[in-house]
Amino acid sequence: MRSISLFISGSVRWIGVTKAEEVMSEPDFIRVDASVEEAAEELASAENTLIVMEDGEFVGEVHEHTVTRALIPEERLDEEKVVGIIGFSFDTSYEPQTVEDVVDRHEVSVSPEEDLGEVAFLLDKEDLRSLPVVDGGDVVGVVHENDLMGEIAGGG
Repeated sequence: MRSISLFISGSVRWIGVTKAEEVMSEPDFIRVDASVEEAAEELASAENTLIVMEDGEFVGEVHEHTVTRALIPEERLDEEKVVGIIGFSFDTSYEPQTVEDVVDRHEVSVSPEEDLGEVAFLLDKEDLRSLPVVDGGDVVGVVHENDLMGEIAGGG
């Protein structure tokens, strides 16, 4: 087994290179046309990510923090922050209705055999919290940031 070094607080720590399939969780799915309320109900019993499907295809993810933002009262919305992100003004009276309105769309996924070092690289590069694990076109699992923390803490 290959090992990789990890620099933590001034020391180098060796962890075994583990594959995505060894740490992935069972995926929780939701349709892109499901309501935000349905997403909140699903997230209450899910890990912290819902894999969003449209016509049988993976289109993105919904996380707890995304749905939580939908609860922010209109008067508390930070227009300056949002305008800085999207580059134009927005209608503060808008309320997301469906998963389509809150999905984090992306096409990044990994295979079950992918090394965790590559998973960590993709999470960082794409600014994601989790990645679906795809095998033969099917989403068979999901690797969350906290799965990587468990591997680091456990030392492989």
